[in-house]
Amino acid sequence: MIHHVVSWTLREDLDRSASIDRIRELLTGLVGTVEAIRSLEVVENVAYPGKNQDVAVVATFDDLVGLDAYQVHPDHQAAAAEIRGLVTSRAAIDWER
Repeated sequence: MIHHVVSWTLREDLDRSASIDRIRELLTGLVGTVEAIRSLEVVENVAYPGKNQDVAVVATFDDLVGLDAYQVHPDHQAAAAEIRGLVTSRAAIDWER
């Protein structure tokens, strides 16, 4: 199982709640569309604002082939492009367990 986590810092000039809602809508909308997704949740930071990033996606895939399929899927590419307009930074980690 591959665990995929991406976190972002939101742009300060945009409404925080609206940005999180849009990111959640974009990414959860991929479930059922991108077959490789086994689970996907969008979570909001609740501690240490200004130190922690604001929002993250936590997803799982059967294997690296599934993660790769997700990364290049046109619907994911479109979602990622829109998310880039809502954030100022991104961090990611993928691990296998």
